[in-house]
Amino acid sequence: MKFATLSALLLAPALALAQSESASASASASASGSSAASPSATGEAAPGDGVTSYLTTLLGALNAANLTGLVGVASGIANTTEGLALLTELSQGNKTVFAPSNEAFSAVPQEVASNTTLLTQILSYHILNNSYTPDGVRTAPNHTIARSLLRGGNYTLPGNFSAPLVLSKSSSGSNSTSSGGNSTESSNSTSAFNINGPTSNVSATGPVAAANLQVYIINEVLSLPPSVSEVAGDLFPSLAGVIGQTGLLDPIAAAQGITIFAPNDAAFAGLGDALGQLNNTQISTILANHVINGTVVYSTGLTSSNYTSAAGEPFTFLSNGTGVFVQSANSTARIIQSDIIINNGVVHLIDGVLVNTGSNPEAAASAYSSGVAAAATSTEATAPVTATSEAAPTGSQSGSSGGSSAGQKLEAPAFTNAFVGGALALIGVVIGGGFTLM
Repeated sequence: MKFATLSALLLAPALALAQSESASASASASASGSSAASPSATGEAAPGDGVTSYLTTLLGALNAANLTGLVGVASGIANTTEGLALLTELSQGNKTVFAPSNEAFSAVPQEVASNTTLLTQILSYHILNNSYTPDGVRTAPNHTIARSLLRGGNYTLPGNFSAPLVLSKSSSGSNSTSSGGNSTESSNSTSAFNINGPTSNVSATGPVAAANLQVYIINEVLSLPPSVSEVAGDLFPSLAGVIGQTGLLDPIAAAQGITIFAPNDAAFAGLGDALGQLNNTQISTILANHVINGTVVYSTGLTSSNYTSAAGEPFTFLSNGTGVFVQSANSTARIIQSDIIINNGVVHLIDGVLVNTGSNPEAAASAYSSGVAAAATSTEATAPVTATSEAAPTGSQSGSSGGSSAGQKLEAPAFTNAFVGGALALIGVVIGGGFTLM
């Protein structure tokens, strides 16, 4: 298969999907804007006691926990269409909130703090669409995949699915924090679990109950999911160099809904001089056989379905007492780090290169179309999902963890964007970027 054909296969479907979803997003924004009118403009009654009570309880709990930075940011986005939509979604059903400390918010650059659209996206990535308790989060090396409220913007997947966070508990009972790849154990007895990032973890403490929310305190503001190019330099620099050499980085980064099996540096070192004996077309095809285009497959779904690579070759997945393995043609590699979240999909780090130069463009195109169509018609699950990031014992199963992972149901009243805006006006005023209860 020619290099130009492979690039087009990755990029063209993504561009077409982007144009379609852009039009849909514009229509949705218009509709949302019209629904965010104030009560006085629409003739609606002022929010009832249930709404006022909900917001008073919520903001009071955050202030009592000295999370004035979060309260200030929430008040700052309250007058925007996106902010009102997020506050409305926050009130509906059980949610988990990771609340950065005041010191964490004070470290946010001014260009970010003054951008309400970006702030709303960042806050939405701190909210999970279910109640998560420490007992409901798996112990490392297992982990729990939890859906946040972040969707759209720079994070866009087929089916408008939201971005997940990966959670885990330390096996020692305390939880680890890490920076730059160096992990340390925290002795804080109130530490609940970790939020696992590509190269470092964030420790969450709590929770504090507030209305329908479980609120955990974290010591930094979570970054939005990075692009594949941003994580490549830290996790698989050798692969990043090869991708750059072939010119495939832009098509991979532009693909909407992608799964990458990324060989680590040791895997490339094990090839010796073999890679240098291949031409660019062969190298491009090998790289495409490390990618599922149009479908985001977390570790929980690898062994449950059949998948086809971006070059049109089938993947096979095996699990035994030593781990989970991916196979393409005659090459097999073990997954050594799974569920690395990026802004257009997920990366699984593997310990070998899948040297498969076979290709089937028709099969690749068909698999892409089927994957996008399936995502568009499926319903996003909000229940916790468990996964194994390293070895998966033979016979073990992963999937929904059911009611045992969800916390106690805390009901909140349902109300519209207009009600949220009215309630905010009733119970508080913005003073110097903060929110003071009245």
